[in-house]
Amino acid sequence: MKSSLRAFGIGLFLAGASMALFDNLSSDSIQKDNTAYEKQLDDYEKQIAELTKQLNEQKPDSDTSNKTDEQTTRTTEKKSAATEEQNKSDVVEETIYIYENVSIYTIGQQAEDLGIVTNGRELELYLSKPEFARSIQKGAFDLRSDMTIEEIAQVLTGQPTE
Repeated sequence: MKSSLRAFGIGLFLAGASMALFDNLSSDSIQKDNTAYEKQLDDYEKQIAELTKQLNEQKPDSDTSNKTDEQTTRTTEKKSAATEEQNKSDVVEETIYIYENVSIYTIGQQAEDLGIVTNGRELELYLSKPEFARSIQKGAFDLRSDMTIEEIAQVLTGQPTE
């Protein structure tokens, strides 16, 4: 019994000693890391001061900056017009064919597959509303991708558009 207590005591002593040793090592490495970070911070502050000085020396006069702003505005307007023109040309125009007893799910999936809507499930849910579900017409319907879900539903049900 005494030997097991002695062994247990020695084990506790060794565990405590190793923990103390590792604590000292980690605090030394933390101090080294802190010193390195402080040096790096000083270097960054010097770089910021240098760049600020350069920026102040190279300040453009207001006339030049106004001309640059006008050029930027014109360029932005041209890009907007080009994007708008491209969006008009990206409109998908397709014909959906609806036959007797076709499901609303099939209509939504067909519209999504043709690129008329991005989410066929959304069209399906909209068409399931009572005012549309009972009045979907059979036939061929020309639809465009720039139409809203409501407009598509009105075309498929033969309801007048507002």
